[in-house]
Amino acid sequence: MPPTTHRRKITQKELKAPDEFTSLVVSAREFLVGNLTQVLISAGVVVAIGAIVIGVYYYERHRDNLVAAQFYAAITALNAGHSKDAEAQFKKLADDEPGRRLGRLARFYMASAYLGDSDLPNARDALVAFLAEEHDPVFTSLALTDLAVVYERMGDWHKAAGAYQQAASAPGPEQARAELGVARMLAKSGDKGQAIAAYRGFLTAHPFAAQRQDVMESLALLGAPAEPPTAARAPGAGPLPVITTH
Repeated sequence: MPPTTHRRKITQKELKAPDEFTSLVVSAREFLVGNLTQVLISAGVVVAIGAIVIGVYYYERHRDNLVAAQFYAAITALNAGHSKDAEAQFKKLADDEPGRRLGRLARFYMASAYLGDSDLPNARDALVAFLAEEHDPVFTSLALTDLAVVYERMGDWHKAAGAYQQAASAPGPEQARAELGVARMLAKSGDKGQAIAAYRGFLTAHPFAAQRQDVMESLALLGAPAEPPTAARAPGAGPLPVITTH
């Protein structure tokens, strides 16, 4: 005899009762209907924030393009020798866009325009302002050397020597020029011994420099040979000490 199976009788009430999935859908629908206003507001806020972010991004890219075009126009004027036009354009960029990289670089090139126009006080002020915010070692070296040139042309040998010394202390495209600037300022300020030592130190550090002939001529004008007397230096002596200015 086959085993007896017991079938559970499903009541009419159970047949009419919703299953779990149907209950979940109904609950979600009821929540949406009951909170429709809040849901729409939240969705609207998200869309609005997204639109603002996208709008700001494209606006900033548009501003970047405008600033780049203005910077290029100023550089073109500077290269063409139109110092006054370049000064005005770079100044406007520096004043209007201090938070952008090209706006900060505008002060450096504005100083070059002032230098080309022999406006030394404004060139000095522009370089000092630029150096106060600049962190790129290459542009810092360039700006320090230009500042030293300004002080030299203004006849302030002490400040010129200090700026040249700072530029010479860091690797950069103007390092050799700055080292010679230190020696030249020492000579101009009357410190003949230190100037001779600085020039000789340059020859020791840069034996094949393109400026070698100029350095030897400067040493001759100071009444010193390019190399110190043999007896003055012990065999195997290291390089001459670094010259410091005060």
